[in-house]
Amino acid sequence: MSSCQSGSKNIELFNEQAKLPETFKFDTLGLKVMSSYINKKSGTMSTLYANPFALSNALDGDKSHRAGEVLALVTWKQQADGNYFGADVPGDLQSVEIIKSAIAAKNVLVSYKKYTGKNLDPAPDTLQQEKRITYIFNQRPSVMP
Repeated sequence: MSSCQSGSKNIELFNEQAKLPETFKFDTLGLKVMSSYINKKSGTMSTLYANPFALSNALDGDKSHRAGEVLALVTWKQQADGNYFGADVPGDLQSVEIIKSAIAAKNVLVSYKKYTGKNLDPAPDTLQQEKRITYIFNQRPSVMP
């Protein structure tokens, strides 16, 4: 008897290279996928995550921001999928950008933090902070059937 497994290679079920460090505690934020993007020019792929409140606000098309929103944009370098010809998958982790909104003196205060590299070290450069906040807030959620 022959087996379907003979001669076939092992298919990797989990992409260890793209995973976020456990010390970052990303899972504790309670976020869901909002949308995803590919930037062919830079060879990266990103997934935008949002908490239920931010996702609901984005689905409603509300441009005003309310306290309690949390969004995270995770970006990876693209790499060829070793299991499927022509497919690309996330490779090395490039960055995580986190936006949180809260109430401060009766106003909504938006905070932005960027972490870079495999260990997600805090990025000291905040020159593009306002542009990045605007870019992330302007992303539309993917609509799933």
